[in-house]
Amino acid sequence: MGSILPGSLLAARRCDRLVREGSARYYRLDMTGAETLLRAALSEAERSGRPRAIARASQSLYFLLRRQRRDGESAEALERKVEAQRRLDGAGGRWTAEWRNELIALYGRLGRCAQLEAVCRERLACDERRHGKQSAEAAWATLTLAWALRRAERWAESESLCRRALELIESIFGVDHPRTGWALTALALAREPQGDPDGAEAALRHARANWRRAGHADRVAAVDQLLIDLYVRQQRYPDALELASAWTEGNACATDERRLCLVERQAALLRAVGRPLQAAAWDERARELRAAVERRLGADEHPGEDAPDTPGVTSCAAAELTGPVFPSPLL
Repeated sequence: MGSILPGSLLAARRCDRLVREGSARYYRLDMTGAETLLRAALSEAERSGRPRAIARASQSLYFLLRRQRRDGESAEALERKVEAQRRLDGAGGRWTAEWRNELIALYGRLGRCAQLEAVCRERLACDERRHGKQSAEAAWATLTLAWALRRAERWAESESLCRRALELIESIFGVDHPRTGWALTALALAREPQGDPDGAEAALRHARANWRRAGHADRVAAVDQLLIDLYVRQQRYPDALELASAWTEGNACATDERRLCLVERQAALLRAVGRPLQAAAWDERARELRAAVERRLGADEHPGEDAPDTPGVTSCAAAELTGPVFPSPLL
């Protein structure tokens, strides 16, 4: 007599088959058919109770939903992926950390502050256990938690964490090291809403100087944008225009999106200081750039041969300075 396979194993095998069939539909651009099969695969995985099956099925479904920019729906699939990785590797496991970082970024985009704070605190606790409370990894996790609290407008708590991270980074690398820029920028973003624009400006200028000495032109430019925003909120339009003009004219290598933002800002600043004819010329440049951006964003995307094996968290080199900070060789 042949042995009878347990129900959990049968469900796991059905999950594997459905993931393969769903992936095949995905590569043929049949997104509706792929989604139906991948949702069925996740149901079978959960029926099996096996974390490896749940991790595989939820990851495939997440990639499909992410490609369609369905962030709200993709969060549920990513939550299942992270929970499965916790069961497989523990809260401090490498892949748990990678996928938890993806979830942190997604919660941030969705503005789910309570859930965001919880996973940021979990990350901090794990990094402190693994690397030590006085480690650079703990500093980056502290800054990410500070970002989460800023999202909830808890400015004083965020500032306290930024100062703690800054002291830690300075003790490890020195007060003029470029890595201090992340904490200084975060500190500025927490100080201004509490009525200290001068303190915010000082922190941004310190960050700018440290990154400039190290040759990080992209980060210097990003700090310049934050300074311009600060000046505009203070109605210091001539100062804002001077800084904006120098950056806009001197950075031809910027992306179209960044150039569009700066060109639009340049036009607005010129109007604010009473130079409407020059503003009109910049408005025309903005229209041309906006058309180029819309053409590119409207192009159809095609999936590659294989779905990626790792989450898509943006590296620190390309990330906005105002967001979470994840460990990276480019940090």
